[in-house]
Amino acid sequence: MANSKDNLSKYGKSFIGFDEASGNVMDSIGGYTGTLNNVPTRVTGWNGKGSAMSFNGTNQYVDFNNPIINSSVGSVRLKVKPKTNTDPQIIFSNRNPAGIGFQIWFSVDMKLNVGISTSKVWDLQITSPNAVQIDKWSDILVTWDEQGLFKVYVDNMNNSLMEGNLGYLYVPTNGLFTVGRLPTNLSTSGYFKGELDSIEVYSRVISPTPDKYLVQHNSDYKYHNGTAWQLTTPTEENFIQFGMNNLNHITEAQWKELSGDKSVIMWSDFEDKQFTSVVLNKESFKAQDLLGDTAQAIYYTDSDTTKIAVETGVEPYSVYDYIGELPTVAIYTESNEDIIVSTNVEPFDIYDEFGESVEVLYYTDDEAVTNADLILEANWSPIDDIEGDFEIVTWTDEGSDTAQRVLDMKAVPQPQFIKLVNPKRLYGSLDNVFVHDISQSYRDEARYFVGGETPDKWYVWDKKDKRFVVADTSNLQTIMSTGMTYKDLNNITDMQWRTWTSKYINIGMFITDNPRDTIKTIVETISFEDYLPRDTTTIADTSLYILNTTAKIDISFDANVLKGVLSDDDLTRVQYRVLLNNGYYYPSDGSFTKLGESPQNIELAIGSKDIKIDDWNTLKVEFQDFFGTTDYWSTQFMGSYSGLMFKDVYGQYFSSEIGEVLQYLDFGIIIAGQTTIEHEVILKNQYGYDIKDIHLYANTADFPTGMTCEFSTSLSPFAPQPDLRLGGVLKNNEEMSFFIRLKTELGSTPDANGSFDIIVRADKA
Repeated sequence: MANSKDNLSKYGKSFIGFDEASGNVMDSIGGYTGTLNNVPTRVTGWNGKGSAMSFNGTNQYVDFNNPIINSSVGSVRLKVKPKTNTDPQIIFSNRNPAGIGFQIWFSVDMKLNVGISTSKVWDLQITSPNAVQIDKWSDILVTWDEQGLFKVYVDNMNNSLMEGNLGYLYVPTNGLFTVGRLPTNLSTSGYFKGELDSIEVYSRVISPTPDKYLVQHNSDYKYHNGTAWQLTTPTEENFIQFGMNNLNHITEAQWKELSGDKSVIMWSDFEDKQFTSVVLNKESFKAQDLLGDTAQAIYYTDSDTTKIAVETGVEPYSVYDYIGELPTVAIYTESNEDIIVSTNVEPFDIYDEFGESVEVLYYTDDEAVTNADLILEANWSPIDDIEGDFEIVTWTDEGSDTAQRVLDMKAVPQPQFIKLVNPKRLYGSLDNVFVHDISQSYRDEARYFVGGETPDKWYVWDKKDKRFVVADTSNLQTIMSTGMTYKDLNNITDMQWRTWTSKYINIGMFITDNPRDTIKTIVETISFEDYLPRDTTTIADTSLYILNTTAKIDISFDANVLKGVLSDDDLTRVQYRVLLNNGYYYPSDGSFTKLGESPQNIELAIGSKDIKIDDWNTLKVEFQDFFGTTDYWSTQFMGSYSGLMFKDVYGQYFSSEIGEVLQYLDFGIIIAGQTTIEHEVILKNQYGYDIKDIHLYANTADFPTGMTCEFSTSLSPFAPQPDLRLGGVLKNNEEMSFFIRLKTELGSTPDANGSFDIIVRADKA
């Protein structure tokens, strides 16, 4: 997965770091807000940096104003440290009021669970084989692809810990993202107790394999396993298996074991790798470490002594490392010439070093001097001496697609607002504007604006109103507060760009550096895409041919449920209708559904009242694309009820799937004090999937006094029980038998034509 910085920059949709000083939580990429409920607290982050969010497991959670996870293909990565294993705990939930959506949680046994639901029950639930360790940070990655294959990685990113296949493309819901418990509109339970940090959400499957390093020594490739150097070959498999994630564990003594030249070789499967860095474990040192505390540099010359320079060849250091944080400069002289105090350091703001109060002590015995001036000299650009606004104009005879304009300024620039010399002419609606910002900073300092043909108005995209609005660029404060970051600009979609009505596009950039190089704003390229060619073309005597392919369907029918995906390689819109036994079933008037975007999911439950039970039925799906090209899918099936069904020993059903009575289990006339004969009942699973935790019992609310119902799993012997709780799994289309009888006592209240219900409940396996 390269690293989080690479992935978030290229594919990130949301990043929740919990690093705000206080107050609500922010999604730093998507711009969404998470509202704190009952004030969960911020603690030290998982890597010792920044902050994590701590939840008390009782009433604390965070509600976001957006689903956050809204991609059919994607990844989510997070760091979590649970504190207890008393109750089921929701890490986060992305489910709507019907319970449909995406969720990650811990069960009571602290096993990690990932659940995906497109109905009221879990369509897919993946559970880890082992419990997650209490009070220890875990690194969790979940990915899902176009086929609905979900993979879960815990700490070890080389191999998935568990997998599950939904079997079709996951379609996200509009449920709001809730952290620390179930959503309010679903339930108020499942509170999480522990710490959570760094939730990364992506719109694609990111690779779980980190960047890997080998050391090339002469012609050999080596890695250090913590004990000794080992040899390998530089293949992709060996990089993944033996490559080092970093070089921090290699000590200076171990490096010295490799004599001669050494190179660090890095492997990454990140598609657009732009930068990398290598950190070597080397302690810093001072000149005194090499020369002692009383070192002298002795130099003899008969030339001009002002030209003498002595270099120590050590890393740069600040003079204040040796003279303290608040130095006093004291000068004694009998001259009335200007006095200059200088230090050989990088440019800096004097208040950055000395604080808000600075004292310069000055002494002279010249009675004519009535005041002393302090002159501070600093590097600056010569263009600072130009008053008012100015423009730098370049000319080239190169084509617009190949010309490169580079301004090389050897100075410490002031923050400034820069716009393109000439607005870009648009020959069609905009598709995309992409800024390649490679700034080096701990926060986004550059700001971007969009303009038209004239520079009198600058615009930004308003996410709330979903339109371009005029921004105030009159001063630094409003520029920083209203301007877009490069991520905001790059995240504007093609549909949003099409609302730009001007025939021209201009990009205004506010860039800033500071003298101490903690902020460097670098814009490498700005690219534009529109929907028409940039060069004019004349077309005459042209015929237009439309190449059309037939829509296609991938469909299945099981347990009276029709599921499938209707698509078209032309990406035209598609529609369908369903016929049952040569009659129109859906839509009921025989029309096709409305044209919809391709691919289109189909899920339709066929009611048992509409089919011929224990007889052959014909199901047909006709579908067509935008151009009316029609095809169909058809199947024949033996009609049956769906769900858990009761049958007698002859295979006849006692009731339908909706409780309609087809025949009674007749016990005949029962005399008080009598125990009836045992009746065998067959339970058949016709859900279309396996079930477990079966519970059978009778509704005895209307029983006369002194009558009871007894169940048994065997006839001989009959082991009477008031109900049956059956372990194991009953597979789809599998049957099982149980036995039932009624028992009465002498003096039982008589009841003519009495009846009762047998009820069964089960969970999806």
